[in-house]
Amino acid sequence: MEETIKIRSIPKSDWNTTLQGFQSSQIKQILEVYSADGIVIGTICQSVRGKYHINGEPESEYPSLESAAGAILKS
Repeated sequence: MEETIKIRSIPKSDWNTTLQGFQSSQIKQILEVYSADGIVIGTICQSVRGKYHINGEPESEYPSLESAAGAILKS
């Protein structure tokens, strides 16, 4: 069964409260992932190199937004 999620971009002005483990110059965008109930279940950072990282963990790297969102759903 597939789970419905929503992904929303966090404005750059709010990155300081969300950004963990990264230099802001290395980030292209930060996204919040919401469950079907509207609860934030994680964050995804897209690096300027085009890789995706979940929940402020620079050591975990995903090749696509879809794979990063899938990892959040599994956690």
